[in-house]
Amino acid sequence: MLGPQSMGYDRSTVMYSPEGRIIQTEYARESVRRGSIAIGIKSKSGVVLAGLLRVVDLNEPDLKIHKISENIQAIFAGVAADGRILISRARLEAEIFRLTYRDPIDVKGLAIKIGDYVQLFTQQGGLRPFGVGMLFGGIDHTGPNLQFVDPGGSVASCKAKAMGEGDSEAIAYLKEKYNEDLTTEEMVEIAKEAIKRAARDVELTDENIAIQIMPYK
Repeated sequence: MLGPQSMGYDRSTVMYSPEGRIIQTEYARESVRRGSIAIGIKSKSGVVLAGLLRVVDLNEPDLKIHKISENIQAIFAGVAADGRILISRARLEAEIFRLTYRDPIDVKGLAIKIGDYVQLFTQQGGLRPFGVGMLFGGIDHTGPNLQFVDPGGSVASCKAKAMGEGDSEAIAYLKEKYNEDLTTEEMVEIAKEAIKRAARDVELTDENIAIQIMPYK
């Protein structure tokens, strides 16, 4: 967590600390690290998204993976309400693009639009950053594509990514096992094992792990 040097500089998203940090954005990243684990993997064979479903009391588990358009799916970790808003925004941007250009939006283009929207919340007083990290995965004219958007609005192309509680253990496993020639079946198994390593205190079954496979033909 942040030390005393953040005092007074964490009250607004438009105030830098003497170290050049935007403290509110760093708090938002901490909320991502407290979310349920979410994983994305890309190879020549396609894209796989996977995540841990959390069940609270007698509630039905929320959806972990969300369809954005015919060619793009998304997963997030962090504040569920913030994630819901960004999912709706992504669907709107995808539909606007399709109606305007008569073509589906590409994955990176969509991630950049959402990154731009998220970044606005770090520039205006009276607003707070979104407390979610998002992965957009899909197949477009470039082939399999996986993009990460963080609470500060930065966008990164990824081969594999983990975010949420236990992400350091999951990332270490992904680094160990990843290669570009993985089949979709191998990516599913790697994603499941990464989730198990991240969620060591949770009894895992196929029912509480969400998986979405997007094969590249």
